[in-house]
Amino acid sequence: MYLVTGSFLFKQDDLERAKSIMQKIVEVGRTEAGIVRYTFYPDPVDPLRYFLFEEWETKETHDDHFNSDFMQATVPGLFECFAEPPEVNYYDATVVGTL
Repeated sequence: MYLVTGSFLFKQDDLERAKSIMQKIVEVGRTEAGIVRYTFYPDPVDPLRYFLFEEWETKETHDDHFNSDFMQATVPGLFECFAEPPEVNYYDATVVGTL
């Protein structure tokens, strides 16, 4: 598995635009090969902050998604809505042991 997490703070004036873009990204992302889970979650305290969680079968399937024409055309619009730089993390979720 390959995981992507992100924390995004949006500008108040761009929040509705950001929500629309996130919805489109999720709709397309959930149709792509290798996707397991793809969701943006609103912060329960700060309505301008969202958490991203993506789970992919492999890094390659994620990379195919992110490098797609759709994402390359769409992501810049989301970046315009940010109030601060996003925090995005990538994880190789290969299980090496269990508790």
